[in-house]
Amino acid sequence: MALHTLDLWEIALGGTQIFLCGFILLLLVRNRSRYKQMIRNAPIDENARNFNTEFIVEAVRQQTEMAFNHILDTINKERHTLEAYFELRETQSAPGLFKSISSGRNDAVSAQGTAEMDAADAIYNEIESLADQGMSLTDISEKLNVPPGEVDLVLKLKRLSAESGKNKASYSSA
Repeated sequence: MALHTLDLWEIALGGTQIFLCGFILLLLVRNRSRYKQMIRNAPIDENARNFNTEFIVEAVRQQTEMAFNHILDTINKERHTLEAYFELRETQSAPGLFKSISSGRNDAVSAQGTAEMDAADAIYNEIESLADQGMSLTDISEKLNVPPGEVDLVLKLKRLSAESGKNKASYSSA
């Protein structure tokens, strides 16, 4: 008989626990539905809207800033690569011309550098005179054994200096 009484109490306690768990779940569901209804009926607070808007704006600003920084880094890397490439090309294609431009110091040019510059000036003058005679860029390049890019550069520099001379004359006459 004592064993049946203990089983009865255990069954009663288990049933009570199940009832209390169900009651707690019912209260939680009821409170949650009341909370949702209260939020729907409550007026929207301007501060909450401003906070949400500010949060979104700040997140977008940070993402945009990160993207622009990445783009700037990529541009800088490419610029350095191009500068190195052009520096290499300048020293290979027209050493006399680019040496005088890049050094910026005429007093530090040695006698050998002056001879190279004179030879380069003679070639550049020959390029200009052949172009004035109406020869094409490729014909000048083949005749003087000078790369076509260098011939093109010399002719463009001549055209730019002529245009700047015209502009200076028009400014001084005005």
